Amino acid sequence: MRIITDLETPDRLTLEVHVPDAPLGAILLLYGLGHRGDTDPDPVLTERLCTSGFLVVSMRLDLDHGLLNALDEAITALRWLQTSDFVFDRACLALLGVGLGGTIAIEVGLKEGLPVAAWSALIDFKGFMDSSATLGDTDHLRDYDDVSWETIIAAGDQVPFLRGVVLSLVVNNLSLLASISPLGRVTKKSGPMLLFNSVAEMIPAKGVSLIRERMEECDVQCATHLLEGARHGSEYMLSALPATIRFFQKAWSSERFDVLDAADGTLHRYSSETGTNRALGLHYGSPDFRV
Repeated sequence: MRIITDLETPDRLTLEVHVPDAPLGAILLLYGLGHRGDTDPDPVLTERLCTSGFLVVSMRLDLDHGLLNALDEAITALRWLQTSDFVFDRACLALLGVGLGGTIAIEVGLKEGLPVAAWSALIDFKGFMDSSATLGDTDHLRDYDDVSWETIIAAGDQVPFLRGVVLSLVVNNLSLLASISPLGRVTKKSGPMLLFNSVAEMIPAKGVSLIRERMEECDVQCATHLLEGARHGSEYMLSALPATIRFFQKAWSSERFDVLDAADGTLHRYSSETGTNRALGLHYGSPDFRV
């Protein structure tokens, strides 16, 4: 494995690249909030993806200038990767995003038709702000500049903090909340998805259900999984990573989205529900379901 740090592209994006000895495909790994919850790529995550045969290009998105700017950066990084000198099968390309990095990964997957795995992606912006509206009167009193993520967690301020992030993304214009959600951009050309969320974390799980419904309406595969507890994003990495790796492997194989049940010989399709999956027998809270 070879690691290239602080690689600067012609478009002045700074990337980190993990190169396996024999790449099977490539993953663009997106993180959203820097040290505030959606931390820089965990070395365990990038190492495990790389040792599984994936060339991993990691990128921290600049969200200070809004989601559209972050989306443009992600697509620019994707185009750079597709035309780079790195050796991998260009048909085997996918995205993995954590937190708001997951939101951007979903947007890219919808636009480009690529497989996406997202951990704790914020999908239903309006639903989140509505569900936490009782905090609205004190939004202007909170200032988390120079406050560490650990301090925010210790104070139980994850939801107020995220409200501040969302408000900054829409420049305090709540009428824009629906428009920045990816829910309205699902089409039949969208890429397949694997979505993780914890049931009691700061990111509402309802968004996962809503986008799954939209994708099913468009006949696009979407597997979802809810984990017990309040862990967010990389905090449940060890639970989500095995299934995420298998998802990418399946998405790039000729057996795309299908799994043969060894017990009864029945061919099942991805499409999970909260609790037990109606097709695959995925179990609520299980970190190692089959995909």
